[in-house]
Amino acid sequence: MTESQSPARSPVHEFDYIADPGLLADCHARYWELKETAPPVFWTSAHGGHWVCNTAASVQHVVRHPEIFSSRYLSIPPNPNQPKMIPEMLDPPEHRAYRQMLRPFFESKAIEPLEDRVAAWTDALLGEVVGHGECEFVGAIGSRLPVAVFMELFGFPMEKFEEFRALVTGFFNSQASNEVRNGLAQQIVGNLAKLIQQRMAEPRDDMISKIIVSEVDGRKLAFEELMSIGFLMFLAGLDTVTNAMSFGMRHLAHDEKLRQRAIDDPAVIPNMVEELLRRYAFVATPRYIVEDTELEGAQLRAGDCILAPLPLVGWDEGLTEDPKTVSVERQFYRHAAFGSGIHTCLGLHLARMELIIFYRAWFARVGHFRQIAKGDESCRGGSVMALEHLHLAWDA
Repeated sequence: MTESQSPARSPVHEFDYIADPGLLADCHARYWELKETAPPVFWTSAHGGHWVCNTAASVQHVVRHPEIFSSRYLSIPPNPNQPKMIPEMLDPPEHRAYRQMLRPFFESKAIEPLEDRVAAWTDALLGEVVGHGECEFVGAIGSRLPVAVFMELFGFPMEKFEEFRALVTGFFNSQASNEVRNGLAQQIVGNLAKLIQQRMAEPRDDMISKIIVSEVDGRKLAFEELMSIGFLMFLAGLDTVTNAMSFGMRHLAHDEKLRQRAIDDPAVIPNMVEELLRRYAFVATPRYIVEDTELEGAQLRAGDCILAPLPLVGWDEGLTEDPKTVSVERQFYRHAAFGSGIHTCLGLHLARMELIIFYRAWFARVGHFRQIAKGDESCRGGSVMALEHLHLAWDA
C-alpha cells in the first residue's frame, strides 16, 4: 500500500519545525504556544509528513526507547546519504561499545585540566569587547569560545582558529543552501582527515591521538570510524555551548534581578546555568520509527519519523513548579537540555564548565548589560535551534 493509500495519520496540527514563522521569530515562545494549543502527539504534513511530541512524557518515551525510535536518521525527512556520526546515529547494541570507549575522555576528572585554558580563552575574548561598551554577542563571543576550547582539546592547530570559526558559522547558517553546506562539510572532513593522518604518524597529548589508540570490541578503530567520531564532535562540540550561552544571555539582558544576584553572589552561577538550560533547551531530536506503536493515543507506524523537542521536559508542570519562570531557588533543575537516555550528551561536563566560567568572568568584568533592539535577533529553526544575532550593550 503506498503512502497516499495508507490510512490517514491523526490528530493533525500543521507545524514546520524548520521554517515556521513563529519559530524563526522566537523558537521558545512558539514551542510554548504549541504546548498549550496542539495535541499531546500530532502529525504535520511538513517535510514529507512526520509526528511531533508535545508533552514531556512523550519526549522522554521516545528518547528512552531506541528499540522503537531509532537514531539511524537524524533528519526529517530521512537522508540516507547523511554522513554517519558515531555514536549518535547508532542504536543498541552497537552503540554501547563506542560510547564506552569515548566516555572516559569527557568525565569530570578528564576535563578538569582544561579549566585554566577555558578561563584564559574567555578572558581573551572578553578583553576584545569590554572596552567598546557593546557587541554582537553571538559573533564576538558565543561562536568563538567553544571553537577555541574544542580545537585545543581535540588537537587542531590554533593558527587555524579563524578558518574553523568560519566553517562552523557557515555550516550552521540557516540561509545556507544544501550545496554550500555540503561544501563546508567536505572542508571539515578534509581538515579532520589531515589531522588524523598526522596523529597516526606522530601521536601527541591530545584527544584524537588517544582515540586513535583506543579499542572497540578488542580492535583499533578504522580510519572511517575515526572520521565519523571526529565529524560528530566537530559539530556537536561547537554549536551546543554557543546556543546555550546565547539564549541564556538574551534572558539575562532582561532580568535585572538575576543579573544582580549573579554579580553579588557568584556562587549562584552553577544553579543559574542549570535553570537557563532548563528554560531554554534548544534541541528537537528526530527519530525514525522501526515498529508500529501507540504514543499518547496516536497510532504511529514503522517508517514514520517523529520529532522530540527536548525543551518540553523542562517545561513540564509535573516536574517543575511554575516552569515559565526562571528561578535559581529551585531544589532540583529537571531538564533534558543535554538529552536523555543512551544518547545523553557526552560533553555535558565540558559544556557546563564553559558556561560557568564564562558567566563568572562576564559578571566580574562587565556586570549589568542590556539588549539593543537591532531587529535581527531571529532564531534558527531545525533540530538544533539557535539565536542568530544578539546585540548587547553595557556601560564601559
